Amino acid sequence: MNPFTKRATELYRDDVAFLQVVSPEPLNVYFGPAAKGDVLFDRLVTVIGTPGSGKTTMARLFQFPVLRAVLRQSDTDTYRPLLDALTHCRAIVEDRPVVSGFRLPLEAEYRDFWELPYKDDVKFNLMRGLLQARAMLGWLRNLESSDIPLDRVRIVPKAGTEAATQAIGGIEGPSLLARAQEVEQAIYQVSAALVAPNVDDLNAQAVSAYRPFDVVTEILVRDGAEEFHLRPLVMFDDAHSLHQRQFDQFLRWLIKRELAVSRWVLSRLDALSPEGVLLGSKALVTEDENLPGVQRGREIKVITLQGESLGDSRSMGRRAFRRMAKDMANRYLLQMPTFSRKRVTDFATLIQSAPESLSSSQLSKLAQTVDAKQDKLALSDEDRAQIEKQIETYLSGAETVDIGDDIKLAMLKILMARYASRRPQVSLFGDDEERPEGRPVRADSGVAEGARLHLLHEFRRPFFYGIDTLCDAGSENAEQFLRLAADLVDRSEMLIIRDKNFTLPPRVQHDLLRERADSIMNEWNFPLHPQVRRLSAAIGDACVERSIRETAPLGAGANGVGILEEDFARIPEEHPALARVLQFGVAYNAFSLVRNRVVKDRKWCLIELSGVVAIHFGLTLQRGGFVEWNLRKLSESAGVAA
Repeated sequence: MNPFTKRATELYRDDVAFLQVVSPEPLNVYFGPAAKGDVLFDRLVTVIGTPGSGKTTMARLFQFPVLRAVLRQSDTDTYRPLLDALTHCRAIVEDRPVVSGFRLPLEAEYRDFWELPYKDDVKFNLMRGLLQARAMLGWLRNLESSDIPLDRVRIVPKAGTEAATQAIGGIEGPSLLARAQEVEQAIYQVSAALVAPNVDDLNAQAVSAYRPFDVVTEILVRDGAEEFHLRPLVMFDDAHSLHQRQFDQFLRWLIKRELAVSRWVLSRLDALSPEGVLLGSKALVTEDENLPGVQRGREIKVITLQGESLGDSRSMGRRAFRRMAKDMANRYLLQMPTFSRKRVTDFATLIQSAPESLSSSQLSKLAQTVDAKQDKLALSDEDRAQIEKQIETYLSGAETVDIGDDIKLAMLKILMARYASRRPQVSLFGDDEERPEGRPVRADSGVAEGARLHLLHEFRRPFFYGIDTLCDAGSENAEQFLRLAADLVDRSEMLIIRDKNFTLPPRVQHDLLRERADSIMNEWNFPLHPQVRRLSAAIGDACVERSIRETAPLGAGANGVGILEEDFARIPEEHPALARVLQFGVAYNAFSLVRNRVVKDRKWCLIELSGVVAIHFGLTLQRGGFVEWNLRKLSESAGVAA
């Protein structure tokens, strides 16, 4: 079975097997900086990411049984980096766990509370009671699964909460478990009933005082001669499953600093408002007059599992994701017996990074095209020689190994077109033998990338290959990277079984990646996906048309469109239908937003296609190139009213 086709948390139930495929890099990049000053555990933490960005995997690492498993295996090289990362995040201190996390999925029946025929405060209090009861059960059962009897467990209550402590069952483990079970059963009978009881007939246990989050500051565990002081942490996963008004109440409750337990909310971008996604407000809770004095920077820590959390710049973010992706791929590869027997431990060895040049017949055709272009543009041999010298000078110092004759000819073709376009117009009555010279042109990395893109569209020369290209195509999303890599692994494994060379050439990589990209896009089935698909297609077509022009005006080419920043800021309020299309496109990895990019002394918002969509259309993965659009064009392309 190919583990690249599954998410780690779905495939591995055993903690030790799970840990073998988990990379420590996301912990270091996303959570490590937030651990400074105890920020991860002393306030509400919201973890926001697209599907497959690793929210659930990261949450599982903070559960007590997993922390114990890491410590037991810490003497092996495989687990030591993960131990260091968890220590960096302050979940382990001095080789002892100090956190007892429990992941509580909210995609089950919690939304059903919104449908109950009660007042909003009654519905929410019922849900809040069930969440707290299940969190308590989760903490205690996680300790039991680590072979710690409950009679060796007790809580340390918050000072001055004697009555509330008695209401949750006291401080001893067995009584806490019994009380939580009573509350869970009573509330579940209300929420799961075919016909909801009248509010006056609700079970007394369902509406009784039960607020362990206000009480529990620590969980004290006696394990033989050792004693652990554990900080209780509840991680609410898939919070976007709640109704929006339900979600708002939920966050207003969790933001209160008097809550004694640590709490995280894990959510997709769906939970944000269109304003939050488009205009950059990552705080999930809106301004509320009922929460005077709340300062978002102090009350909420927001961790976004993509983009800005990866580094101070986009280039830093891309480099950080490359490290994460390569580490994940290597760990997944170790789980496949076919590669283990061959002692293949480095994913990069499966895919060739050296370029594949045009065939001799294609190269001859390209050379003829360049000669014809020279004649058409009326360029002298001296002009051509000067341009060729520029190209040789650039390629001699370039870091790339893709410097074959086909690249030189394609660059020459582009630069000749640029040179001719810069040449002043000749007078109608001038001397034909006195043609003015054009302004000098310069060969650079943009021209070289544009040449490769032109060769892709003209001769189908392989463009998408190599480990760095594969990482960049993942668009800083772990699951998307693994899905793109899956077919490459399958093909390489098949070659090993047939006792053939398992390193895939560029042509095979390119074809497999384009097929997988098409498959991923065909599987889109999220809200407003027809409109997102239509907008992506319009952007892709516009980028292809601009990128393959003979002068390659954008160098490496475009992979997005730009809207003036002042116009883009009006979208949520003045164009709500368009705002929703953009929101879901961003939320499900169709494209991303780059705000306040300064070009031509003006600020732009770029709507940049994801790696999968760029591969589908045959566009560069280099960032920055865009086609200028306006709001009307954007609305028409999405199929919504302007």
